[in-house]
Amino acid sequence: MPNITMLNIEDLRKTKLAPYIESCLQHRAPDPGFHAMMGHNIDLCEAMFVAWSSVFNKGRIPHTLKEVIRVQLSRAVSCSY
Repeated sequence: MPNITMLNIEDLRKTKLAPYIESCLQHRAPDPGFHAMMGHNIDLCEAMFVAWSSVFNKGRIPHTLKEVIRVQLSRAVSCSY
């Protein structure tokens, strides 16, 4: 049973998270569920998105390392995707 509720993305689009959500939908990462869960704390959600974007969209990390990070994160939460 989940310990946290998922917020409605449309409601979150009315907050300062709107540009981050749009970017996520455009890049198809991170999943909108990221915001639906993290949106309980708007400031933390914003900081996490900025960090994500810095690493995955603007950083100089090699693509192979990004894939390793994605696989490790997937395994950490038992995601079969």
